Amino acid sequence: MPIFRTLFLALCLCLVPCLPHAEGLFIIDYGASDDSWDDLQIIPVTSSNQKMSPVYARTAVLYRESDAQGAAALREQALNGDMDALFALAALSRLAEAEKRPPIFGAPAAFWEDWAVRMLGEKEAWFRIGAALLICAKSDHLPRTRLQQMATDTLRKAARLGHPEAMYGLAYLSETYPDKTFRLPDKLEFFILPQDIEEYGCQTPESRYWMGAAAANGSARATGLFGGAYLAEKCLINIKKSVAYYTKAMRLGLAHSAMMLEAIHSPDISAAKQFPEYKNCKSSIYYMTLRVKMFSGTMQDVAVSASLMMKGNNEFYPEVCLTQKEYEDTVREAEQEFERIKADMLVKKEAHDALYAKAQPMFAEMRAAFAAQMTR
Repeated sequence: MPIFRTLFLALCLCLVPCLPHAEGLFIIDYGASDDSWDDLQIIPVTSSNQKMSPVYARTAVLYRESDAQGAAALREQALNGDMDALFALAALSRLAEAEKRPPIFGAPAAFWEDWAVRMLGEKEAWFRIGAALLICAKSDHLPRTRLQQMATDTLRKAARLGHPEAMYGLAYLSETYPDKTFRLPDKLEFFILPQDIEEYGCQTPESRYWMGAAAANGSARATGLFGGAYLAEKCLINIKKSVAYYTKAMRLGLAHSAMMLEAIHSPDISAAKQFPEYKNCKSSIYYMTLRVKMFSGTMQDVAVSASLMMKGNNEFYPEVCLTQKEYEDTVREAEQEFERIKADMLVKKEAHDALYAKAQPMFAEMRAAFAAQMTR
């Protein structure tokens, strides 16, 4: 088992009770499951309360059953300003055309796609339509392989326009649905993973290229994956680079990176003892504070650990390795770092929210355009 996963599992055993939602700001998922890329999460999860919109499951059922009444109701939902309904309509209208079925939603796929692009711009619109296709592919009611292929093709549009999460998703999907014309550039502008890191997928040149591009363009999860790759058994272990990538991913909002940095620096986790030069009680408290705050946990956990460090002579910390002043100074520094990360995440969230808010007035225009094309 790779070292980084051992660290992660060991730490999780201690942290399970204190991982509530993360205020809707910090990313709390890795994206892909350990066992299958079929569960790939394209849109980063920022809260344990974040649920997939029920509109996708409903759309899948009414599509399968050719439910004209249900399709009309969903169309009204989209025309009234529901973005998820619009993405679902665009996705399954494109599927209907691929299957040579009549346009169940009253307009061709290009109509819904064009309006999504007008509202959000090409990069975000193609990303969200690609994500909708991938969500629909998880339904038992729809053709999984065809939808995954269509999602891959759509995400390529967003990835080529520079969308980091589209790049991240494409890194996994392109292994199964490759672009046969793809060739690695002679001169890469960013680092890509070595080919023998089997645990992370990324076995093809295209897949490795897109994961590298995702990290270079600000995908926190791709950056965190690089941190784990430098602890993988088949890779030349480089703890310094691993820490650097995890630190960058943490600053990009990936909460699990704070957890991994805590594990790497913590003297009381046996799985972390491969890197004794990183064992440091102050650093452990620093990253523990960041982990707790990014997961919206309680600082009581930090206080208890610090107390054990200051007392020594216990199973976790045989020797005193922290003073009260060091503890207070370290927590203060970590809180300042947390506020910087939080401020950066707020800026990103506000920009995202503003993009979608700006699109809302355009739904009235879309409704008029839909009515006009129905009369032709």
